[in-house]
Amino acid sequence: IRGGTNDLVAGSALRLIGNYGVWIDGGHGHGVVSCDISDTGDGGVHLSGGDRQTLAPGGHYVENCHFQKQGRWSKCYVPAVLVSGVGQRVSHNLIHDHPHCAILFGGNDHVIEFNEIHHVALETGDVGAIYAGRDWTYRGNVIRYNFIHEIGGVGMGSMGVYMDDCVSGTEIYGNVFYKVTRAAFLGGGRDHHVENNIFVDCHPAVQLDARGLDKSPVWHDMVYDTMKKNLAAVPAELYRRRYPAIAALDKYYASDGGVPPEGNVVAHNISVGGEWLSVGWHAKKEMLDLHDNYVGADPGFVNAAKLDFRLKEDSPALRAGFKPIPMEKIGLQEDDYRRHGVVEALLAEGSSH
Repeated sequence: IRGGTNDLVAGSALRLIGNYGVWIDGGHGHGVVSCDISDTGDGGVHLSGGDRQTLAPGGHYVENCHFQKQGRWSKCYVPAVLVSGVGQRVSHNLIHDHPHCAILFGGNDHVIEFNEIHHVALETGDVGAIYAGRDWTYRGNVIRYNFIHEIGGVGMGSMGVYMDDCVSGTEIYGNVFYKVTRAAFLGGGRDHHVENNIFVDCHPAVQLDARGLDKSPVWHDMVYDTMKKNLAAVPAELYRRRYPAIAALDKYYASDGGVPPEGNVVAHNISVGGEWLSVGWHAKKEMLDLHDNYVGADPGFVNAAKLDFRLKEDSPALRAGFKPIPMEKIGLQEDDYRRHGVVEALLAEGSSH
């Protein structure tokens, strides 16, 4: 789909595709709803729209879809959902059995919410279930109410939400991470908010580094060449008005001493089992605004053995101000397509041939 407005792909089974299941480029308000997308050679759905020069949103969305077995021949950077531009939404999807990342995004003001992601990064490492990197101006993005659990990662391992190479300004709120290595990874970036999340048996729950201060050529050039050019490529006045924290970079680009990971907030989270916090690679714990986190014993989960991480009414974490996470809204939901079995019928018919 190129250009146009408000086209909808719904209740469809897209299987054994050579490249992507659905490719949306430009236009406004296109959607992919309640589809089952499996066994693609490359990724699942590509969403590109909006204008990063004006921050006008594209309004595209992927909702209530079931993704599995993407990346038959391309093993890296072919996610279930690839998002770019401004103002896209990825919600209520189930994503699993993928060789690399589930959701890869770049740009601004995207919302990634209510998705269940498990058993991804099965054939690759140094990757995140939800992944972005290497741009100070990718701001306004929200990752909330997702359930990320039991992901893989070979070699260098994997992350749950991977804010790689100094990407900045993401809200990571109300997610549940279970058995994830490096669940919320802040790779040198700034102004992230990691709040009201649940981490269970993660190693660690939160990791921070300050690679933007590293003086070796690969990291110095990333900050003072690649990322400086990206910063110069967007309208300064507009971006500073929408995302005021960008202005704090000026003093660091007046010299070449590197850029520290300032402005990151880690607050009101729950961490049980595993490891809570890891800080290294030039970073110091004092660089974080770290407060009001519940770390330690079971806070009163309804049934952790069955992955029911809702909190009982008498939970000490709730009394301390933790806000309940709407677990029942995460993942696939019944709608006109799934309730009537359209997708299931198509898959059953296909399996008989």
